Amino acid sequence: MIVGTDEHQQLASGFPVGKRFKSARVVRVCDTNPLHLGHQAEADGRWRIYAFADRPAAGQPSALTDWARWLAESPDSPVVRCTPEGADLDALFDVKVIYQQRHTEFEVTDAPRIFLPEVGPYQLPQYEKVFAVLEGEDIFETRGISRDGAVVVVRPDQYVAHVLPLTDTAGLAAFFAQNTLDARTRVRA
Repeated sequence: MIVGTDEHQQLASGFPVGKRFKSARVVRVCDTNPLHLGHQAEADGRWRIYAFADRPAAGQPSALTDWARWLAESPDSPVVRCTPEGADLDALFDVKVIYQQRHTEFEVTDAPRIFLPEVGPYQLPQYEKVFAVLEGEDIFETRGISRDGAVVVVRPDQYVAHVLPLTDTAGLAAFFAQNTLDARTRVRA
């Protein structure tokens, strides 16, 4: 129930399903800080969803843009379905994006809303979920990520649970439907 199939493993060959999430260096766009992507996960019980962007940059029409809109707005989205009313958008799912471009080629605010959640008592935007490739250490190359993009789901224990194409929103919804509760169901219970 907490590990998907390896049907789409070729989209992210460096992140084998069922194995520990192996970190690689990227650049955090908000402060241009080079760091390890996997080291940004906190021990907070949240699922991690890493969206590796397709070729267009942030702010341009793309499969990633459509996927991000679905994740933030669709009633079938696990984020919408599972997040309790009044909770921060990233309360249960830590959603990050990694673009193929360098950090100098786009603005952090060009990223879709799901990657810039407003959190905390003052609902301040969190800019630390948008990443770019590090010059000389392209994570897409080092981890075998498809240039058409990929979604890598990581469990709270830092093991890769699933790899999906950006276009398979139904697959992502089905995966989380088998191991998470609907927020509306919890309210009624």
